[in-house]
Amino acid sequence: MNRFILQSSESPPHSKWVCTDTKNGIVCIFENKKFNETQQFTILDDIENPDANALAKAVNEMAAWLRENHYEKII
Repeated sequence: MNRFILQSSESPPHSKWVCTDTKNGIVCIFENKKFNETQQFTILDDIENPDANALAKAVNEMAAWLRENHYEKII
């Protein structure tokens, strides 16, 4: 199973992308070609006090994966 899954948003507006980190239970929704300006992260698991360093690392790894594999969708 792939760690990251990128899908087109099923909800309007359809110009958004949904990237899921299956390992860490994090979802990022962003507008097409506006990743830096519109990224919104959600933690799927109900974690009361998530580790900030672990979250920052996971978000950075997701951004790097998007940059390497889907550059045309983020910039």
